[in-house]
Amino acid sequence: MPDLQIQAAIDRYLHARHELLVLGKEYPHRIGGNDNIIGRIGEFIALRFIESLSHKPKKMEGSSNQGYDFIDGDVQTQVKVITEENKKGRNVRLVEPWTQLVVVELGEGYEPHRIGVLDKSQFQRACFENSTWCATPYVERSMLGKKGLIGKYGRVYQRDELAV
Repeated sequence: MPDLQIQAAIDRYLHARHELLVLGKEYPHRIGGNDNIIGRIGEFIALRFIESLSHKPKKMEGSSNQGYDFIDGDVQTQVKVITEENKKGRNVRLVEPWTQLVVVELGEGYEPHRIGVLDKSQFQRACFENSTWCATPYVERSMLGKKGLIGKYGRVYQRDELAV
């Protein structure tokens, strides 16, 4: 009967969600945040990714921070996550203040598929070269493509380059 399978999957999901919320309270500097669990997971992946590049970002305290999620000296990193289930591949707008954007694309099974990194100077160059582009664009999956904002002006790390 499918109802038993559905209920079992719901129970596992709710248990895992609860576990992440408990860990968020215990380790807010690693996986704290609001009730957006996918956002927390994406930030955790981004945190580990940035650390793998020999940087030392610190997660901002609190459940909601305007503009950026991590700080490392004068680098203010804003993280956006796009999942496979997001069929339009579109997230919320990029908002100030930030000096670095990290876009985490979660593919099949919510595994990191690509991670894009763009700094503010690269973004400013892109806006200068493309005068019709918006200064506060929606973050989209297409930004990670070869002709996209990050693919053209920043750096996109493919799955096989990710040590997260």
